[in-house]
Amino acid sequence: MLCLCIRKGDDTSSIIPMKFDVFLTDLDNTLYDFAAAMECASRAVISLIGIGESEDLIRSLIFSPHGVESREALIEYLNLVGIEDESTLKVVCDEFERIKNVNIIPYPGVVSGLQQIFHAGIRIGAVTNALSCHAEERLKLIGVRNLISSLITPDIIGKKKPSPEVYQLAAEIMNHPTCRICVLGDNLINDIAPAQIVGMYGIHARYGNRLSEEYSKGVIPDSVIDQFESIIPILGIS
Repeated sequence: MLCLCIRKGDDTSSIIPMKFDVFLTDLDNTLYDFAAAMECASRAVISLIGIGESEDLIRSLIFSPHGVESREALIEYLNLVGIEDESTLKVVCDEFERIKNVNIIPYPGVVSGLQQIFHAGIRIGAVTNALSCHAEERLKLIGVRNLISSLITPDIIGKKKPSPEVYQLAAEIMNHPTCRICVLGDNLINDIAPAQIVGMYGIHARYGNRLSEEYSKGVIPDSVIDQFESIIPILGIS
């Protein structure tokens, strides 16, 4: 599918014909607001246990060596604030997962946009640092699992973003050269930079970005979008 794509951010001075056969998308904060879902779950837990601050809980999860979504990370925080009863820990952990999943809601235009991409004959892959069990669950929650031909996760390929190897392996899994692959992600460091290193076209999902400019200084995406629907013309879909 031939299309005209703007190179390097918002610079419209250089337009290069591109042909994309594969669309790789990040999941968290690119297809849905994962950060907001985690915040809702954290507030619910703090309300349930009646002690602590949701901001402290989120910070504890983010920096836990067990991983932000592991029950071990949540239990460590609960132990820290004095909750050790096994039955209580189970109730709290289950409630955290329930509230998080209830709030996994696709951004406007994501479902219809992915359907358009799929029906245009462009293969769709999902590249995420979440474990495959979590990725599968969230794709089903937003109703697009059937549109994804390949799922690339750390437990499947043995690598995590921002390693460029993740995208090189993704190209091999999708069986297409990197120059024919378009990548969408909210994180310039994790998603865009490594994809560009291996020769893919990187589009920044600015609508999902929560990181300061200082964090991603020096990374210039090939294109920037502020709503998911804007990916459609970039892919040359009418």
